[in-house]
Amino acid sequence: MIRLVLFFIVFLPLAWLGWGAYLAGAVALVVAFGVSYLFLNKFRLGANADVQRLFSDADRKKSKHELEDEAAEDRFQQED
Repeated sequence: MIRLVLFFIVFLPLAWLGWGAYLAGAVALVVAFGVSYLFLNKFRLGANADVQRLFSDADRKKSKHELEDEAAEDRFQQED
């Protein structure tokens, strides 16, 4: 949302000055990305942590079937 606001803060004045929609959009996109990357690092790191926690298997409880499969794999590996 903040990146979108930054985009329009740059895009609207450039479009008003007659830069053309594509050029003003490209410049606004680069500026919004750069500013958000440099100054909004805390939000980016927080989002990365949320995604990492979402895909982490440490907190997930295993079903009975998964536990049986793991036990069978362990027995198979111990036979070798």
